[in-house]
Amino acid sequence: MTQSDRKSIFVVIGEGFPLLSLSLIIEPLRIANRVSPRPVFDWRILSSDSETPRSSSGRKFPVDGFLDDGTADAIILLASYAPDRMSSKALMKWLRAQARKGTLMGCVDTGALLFAEAGLLNQRPAAVHHEAIAGFRERQDDAFFVDRLFDLHGNRCSSAGGVVTIDMTLALISHFESPRLARQVAEILNYRPLDSDKAKGLFGYDWSMPRTDRTLAKAVEIMLANVETPVQISEICTRLNVKIWRLRRLFLRHLGKSPQAYYLELRLDHARNLLRNSHEKVGAIALMCGFPARESLSRAYRARYGTAPSADRKL
Repeated sequence: MTQSDRKSIFVVIGEGFPLLSLSLIIEPLRIANRVSPRPVFDWRILSSDSETPRSSSGRKFPVDGFLDDGTADAIILLASYAPDRMSSKALMKWLRAQARKGTLMGCVDTGALLFAEAGLLNQRPAAVHHEAIAGFRERQDDAFFVDRLFDLHGNRCSSAGGVVTIDMTLALISHFESPRLARQVAEILNYRPLDSDKAKGLFGYDWSMPRTDRTLAKAVEIMLANVETPVQISEICTRLNVKIWRLRRLFLRHLGKSPQAYYLELRLDHARNLLRNSHEKVGAIALMCGFPARESLSRAYRARYGTAPSADRKL
């Protein structure tokens, strides 16, 4: 195989990009080249503008170039936790031009918001981190984002971010070369690939609970499913056919707090995720988390986190 026969991957990064995700893309590709009888991948790391970007840890990262007219077999976009900083007319134009060539277009975590802005998610939604999906759907069409760990279909791929980015990269290796090579890469990295691309169950749920007590587990499932419109503890007891005193005893024994206190913490945790990962107004977030008004959320939020909701925003 000549160098021109290798699959070319462009990884586009911007200010504040996640260094972990970058390593989980280029390291599996490097190992694939080492394991294969001949190198099968080339890659370039491009800056989304004319600057040398810093990673999320604050270190400047040297790049191979900037956006140009070069052609790649796949393009992976890595954005920061504040993707708006990376958005520009030049980047949008470049992404659309690359997509029109039939290039496999991929994004990681918050990069999905930029893909939606560029009009690249009209036929296939992108996997998005569970903490960010509510905020993204508030800003763009609901159909653009899905609570999935990773995805590769046709000429689109995506990852919800974090360590599952390696599963997206392994899927790319399998797509361009072979499933066998992808398995070999995973073995060398001492990694067991996920058996599904789906996010199984609700995040924030302690999966050891069913082994602790099934009634307790079912009560927490009801709470998680009713964050926006909380149900009374007495109603939960009715659904589970359990006495209130017994449910209270289970919560105190295994979780160290009453059902009411635990339910409130779940709702406040959800509010914090929305504050840090969306542009929703505090009043709207209060309603989304089962509080009748902004003031009631603020009081509970200060008591738990020691700060006002408006002071805890990250975007």
